[in-house]
Amino acid sequence: MRKFLLLILFLSFAIVYSQTITGKILTENGTAIPDVNVYLDGTKISTTSVSGGIFTLDIQGQKSGNLIFQKDNYETSIFPLNQAIGKSVKVIINPVKEIEEVVIIPYTEQAYKDFINYFLDRFLGFDREEVSIKNQRTLKFSYDKKNQFLKVKAPQTLIIENKKLGYTIQYNLINFETDFKKKNTSYLGTSFFKDNSDKKTIILNRMNAYTGSLMHFFRSLYQDELEKEGFIVNHARRIKNPKYPSEAEIQQLQDHYNFVRSQKNMVIKLSPELQDIANRKNENSEFLMAILKTKMKESDFTKRKDARLFIDFEDLLMVNYQKYYYELKKGNFVKSATASAQTSFIHPEALEFEIFPEGICSEPDQLILEDHFSNQNVSKMLPLDYTFGN
Repeated sequence: MRKFLLLILFLSFAIVYSQTITGKILTENGTAIPDVNVYLDGTKISTTSVSGGIFTLDIQGQKSGNLIFQKDNYETSIFPLNQAIGKSVKVIINPVKEIEEVVIIPYTEQAYKDFINYFLDRFLGFDREEVSIKNQRTLKFSYDKKNQFLKVKAPQTLIIENKKLGYTIQYNLINFETDFKKKNTSYLGTSFFKDNSDKKTIILNRMNAYTGSLMHFFRSLYQDELEKEGFIVNHARRIKNPKYPSEAEIQQLQDHYNFVRSQKNMVIKLSPELQDIANRKNENSEFLMAILKTKMKESDFTKRKDARLFIDFEDLLMVNYQKYYYELKKGNFVKSATASAQTSFIHPEALEFEIFPEGICSEPDQLILEDHFSNQNVSKMLPLDYTFGN
């Protein structure tokens, strides 16, 4: 994947208020490309290029997000919508070239047992009856056994059926990576939604997927309505646990384990000193969470510039939310009387993140999410043009 070359041709008349984007899609050598999927990432807004590579996309009043130009066996191209509105564009994309030299594990029964179930659990979630990938055999796996690093690629667009939320999603998986040593997983992709149902049970499921989600949090933050929507944000920081062994002590313990194993001795005996290190390591977490400030105001961790909103914070943001689930009673949506507590942590790794009104942010791959927000996989994903109760 690469951010593509977009040549913007400024028109001589006032078209900046237009609701459409027009253009042409070519390879670098000038060959027109038909049948390219053109869509606004995370929405139901799309079109397809016709003969001559020409396309017209009605953006339906959207002002932010990313335009996606996608065709199997071609590089996926991404460009910010706000830089293309009111302009005619020429899009340059090229056939895929294999850059990485990796050992690909083919789709076999053993690969399924070792990797596919792990991937599906973290990418889709655990409800396989309600959410499934129709063409999952297109998935390709590469695994670095020495460094315990898994990569998953999808040469073709994944077709995901979410029966619970009533969507079919065309998902272009850009990357999926798991570092088993560090125990973290990240993935990035673009998505196009097709609405399959307007049943009340589907609407109810969407409402419950939305409340307390990262999309809900970002939309509330953009509107300066965190307190009104029920979010509480605290300033958090991890501090070293004084009861946890030092790096030198852990290395001392590991050296002893390695020595015993090298002697092919199945019984590992520890001295009182080493036993104390082992006990402190097993009984304590490496870090403690310190809360430095509670109930922060939006202005404490954001800044506004030219009517745009940015997260401007170096430490952890702890986001607490009391979630009330909605129920369907006698044909009406009713909020439950009791709530369940949700806690999430946000750690910005980039210098700044822009928050958009649709409930997304710039540089999502640089935003580390923990606890509840990190568990919001594709099974709970909603289109960016979703409105509550719809």
